[in-house]
Amino acid sequence: MTFVAASVITAGAALGGAYLSSEAAKSASGKQVKASQQAIAQQYQAAESAIRTQQQVLDAQVRNAGNVQTAQTQQMQEQLNAQLRVAAETRDAQLAQSRMTKEEQLAFAGKTKDEQMLIAREVLGKQEGAYDPYQEAGLEGQNRLREYLGIGPNTGTADYGRFKTADFTPTDFAAGIDPGYGFRVKEGLKALDAQSAARGGLISGAALKASQRFGQDMASQEYQSAFNRYQTRRQATLAPYERLQTTGMGAAGGLSNAAGGFGQTGFNSLANYGSAGGQAIGRAGEQAIGAYGGYGAAASNAYGALGTGLYNATGTGGSMVNSAYGNYGGGVTGALTGFGTNQANLTTGAANAAASGQVGSSNAFNQGISGASNAYYQNQMLGLLRDRYNATPEAGATRTYNTMLSNGGFGTGAGFGNRDYGESY
Repeated sequence: MTFVAASVITAGAALGGAYLSSEAAKSASGKQVKASQQAIAQQYQAAESAIRTQQQVLDAQVRNAGNVQTAQTQQMQEQLNAQLRVAAETRDAQLAQSRMTKEEQLAFAGKTKDEQMLIAREVLGKQEGAYDPYQEAGLEGQNRLREYLGIGPNTGTADYGRFKTADFTPTDFAAGIDPGYGFRVKEGLKALDAQSAARGGLISGAALKASQRFGQDMASQEYQSAFNRYQTRRQATLAPYERLQTTGMGAAGGLSNAAGGFGQTGFNSLANYGSAGGQAIGRAGEQAIGAYGGYGAAASNAYGALGTGLYNATGTGGSMVNSAYGNYGGGVTGALTGFGTNQANLTTGAANAAASGQVGSSNAFNQGISGASNAYYQNQMLGLLRDRYNATPEAGATRTYNTMLSNGGFGTGAGFGNRDYGESY
């Protein structure tokens, strides 16, 4: 009975110890699991904080890229404005110089034209002064001719129409237009009267006939003479006026030529002025075209540089933004990767801890049961041995006990398992 109680107590102690060992293993594994969960929560918070930090860094870098791009754009715009201003000032200066040069050339051409016209007017005035007397004489001769010929406006003059025709009619002759004929007739009659007086105032029939014949012959002879004298006198009277008229016509031709020369000089002067003005305006136009062309080229280059600069600035800003997002992605990836790795490790550790607790608890129970079983069997064997030892020893009892002890003792020893108890007794 004593060995049975001891066996029970020993087995109970082994089972109690196994239970305590199992609970301790569970408690330890639970603490490890809880610690892992807390660590995972902390890692999650750390990952969130790292991602927020990366977002702040990203925002700051993006703002900085925008500020850099804005600053570069503003600077390039200022450079463009400065280049356009310089180009405009250069253009205006060139245009002003061109206008001044054109005005100077036009002024010079105008002065030359005025001087040429002044000289031409002086020459014309001298020519007019030289021709005026001849022209006036010609006009006077023409007026007198018109009066003698009866075609002028001054009809009240004494000789108006005197030589309007070259004919000398008998009526003109009878009217005594030829004073020579009347003088000779008068003288002839006086001679007849003298003869008559010498004869006592008696005129014979022969004398009367002679007187009559004298008058007839005189009239016949003197008419032709009177006609010839009339023509001579008419030509002699009109010829000087005709010569004056011719002289006046020559003077008029000279004045006309002088006026024509003046007109030609004026035309040439104006033509030269127009040509010089046209050349000046043409050169001014070419210079203006060059000035505007230079301004256009400078403006084009300035805008081209602005476009290139804006493209580069945009590229720089985009590169900075890309780098910022790349850094942000890398940082977030690193944070998430670290969190994932740590979470996996902590989860694995928690699982291992939980599994270890289960295994430890199971091992503790197994060991407790094994220990209780061993204790029970040992107590049984010890009791058996004790009974045999207290009995009358036989020839091999001590040997068998000693042999058992020397072969490993009791319980799970190798010697105990390899012996045949029947042979020992």
